[in-house]
Amino acid sequence: MSAIFSRLHEKEKKTLERLTAAVLFALALGLGLAMWQRSSYFEARDALAALQNRYRRVQKARTDAKAEWARWQEAVRDMESFKDTFFYDEKTVSRALRLDLQRIFSEAGMNVPPLSYHYSDLEKVPIKKIAVTFNYSGTYDGLKRFLAIVERFKKFLAVEKIDFEKADAESGLLSLKMTLAGYYEI
Repeated sequence: MSAIFSRLHEKEKKTLERLTAAVLFALALGLGLAMWQRSSYFEARDALAALQNRYRRVQKARTDAKAEWARWQEAVRDMESFKDTFFYDEKTVSRALRLDLQRIFSEAGMNVPPLSYHYSDLEKVPIKKIAVTFNYSGTYDGLKRFLAIVERFKKFLAVEKIDFEKADAESGLLSLKMTLAGYYEI
């Protein structure tokens, strides 16, 4: 190889040195640009991965929010159905409750006792309560039968209070004061 270089003229040697230097400079410049591009590529790839993760989280949150909204919509439909089925109508609550109580007493085989009504609002909800208080005198079995009828009644009636006034062990008769509550939306 040195034999080839020894045959070259001084001018050709200088030109060859310049070309070699230019090729080495171009190679170094290309290598530097490639390293810079590689670094930019990895930064862009990492940024893309972060954005994709964020997108997945946002999509999951969106899907969860839609599912939650659907559950709330279903709850609203259930409440509407619940109101229509189990609550009394505001305009006819007194009459409807009185008729329902007559049916319950009749089914239990009891005479309708004197009833006293008390209306009250419930806090933080647009629902009112009508409480009906009456005295019961009868056997324990009769009381159980009455409560079973109230429990399976189509409207929502809650046994709010039972005050035992007297229990005769010999005759098995009970005397008590009971309060039932019915509800209606305002």
